[in-house]
Amino acid sequence: MKSSTSLTLGLLICLIVGLTTTRAADPVLANYVPADGENHVGFRKTSISYEAADKSQRTRSVLIWYPTSTVAAQHNYRGQIGFVAADSPVSDGVHPVILFSHGFLGMPDQSIFLTEGLARRGYIVAAIGHADGLLAKREKPIPAPNFGDAKSWTEDKFRDRREDVVALLDYLQKESQQAGSAWNQHVDKTAIGIAGHSLGGYTALGLIGGWEKAKDKRIKAALALSPFAAPYLTQGNLADVRTPVMFQGGTLDWGITPLVPGVYQKLTGPKYNLVLKNETHFGWTNLIALGKTTTDAVSSGNAQLMLDYSVAFFDRHVRGQPNEKLLDEKNAKLSSYEFAK
Repeated sequence: MKSSTSLTLGLLICLIVGLTTTRAADPVLANYVPADGENHVGFRKTSISYEAADKSQRTRSVLIWYPTSTVAAQHNYRGQIGFVAADSPVSDGVHPVILFSHGFLGMPDQSIFLTEGLARRGYIVAAIGHADGLLAKREKPIPAPNFGDAKSWTEDKFRDRREDVVALLDYLQKESQQAGSAWNQHVDKTAIGIAGHSLGGYTALGLIGGWEKAKDKRIKAALALSPFAAPYLTQGNLADVRTPVMFQGGTLDWGITPLVPGVYQKLTGPKYNLVLKNETHFGWTNLIALGKTTTDAVSSGNAQLMLDYSVAFFDRHVRGQPNEKLLDEKNAKLSSYEFAK
């Protein structure tokens, strides 16, 4: 695939994500009643500023979903209907953290069904807006990513994304020690995971050692959702990565999923690779919840499988709960599933 074609694909992602956030769902209940094992979800918007490795000053937008005891009400995310208690206090105690990296030309709120869903299961989910994001402010056009020439990619390719995620984690951990902060004494520093879609998957794999110098030892597990992992087939350091990884792909994700097995085989730690039936590269965006609420979306179908496997993976490898039977069994609802513990 040539770079221009890849850029067009990225623009198509933007259009689809945009469409999913401008079509309102059908009328729904004002409040959500959590099921067993769930909690209400809080939601906050903020931004972080930091000095990058090249000494430039960067400011990034951040969206955070988290457990709260405040009753969650219907919330309109520019058309996508979810259930959160905006700016509510964080539930008592410390909570595991999932860092989320969006796709090329994506947005921090591109996968609300998943970020809300993880928070409903007890995680603080922090999503950062990268410089290549659809809504990012920039003074010059984004350079063509050259997805079609993965062999030319080096550790410096989209390095800013990894620096963004590290700065976000630094921010959360610092805030957890600040009296008066909303996050004071609420971030579990020993329980950190990362999830990324498409180019965000490339970002996540880099941070667990795909690029040796980029490894952040604080991250305990990585969830790669239809990830652009092609550079790691010929470059990088995945063979030495012991951090648990889960890949999720789809049978209609023609440009990405067929390349994942080669990356999966390189890994020597706990690993999982599931392929969803009739799912495209865009299935992990708000497109899957088109015309539905975030909670309706995950009540059945592929969205439910995405969330259930994501939660089970993070519960085992971030929270340290080994008895997640879903991870150890074949599932007829999936096109294929392999794992190695």
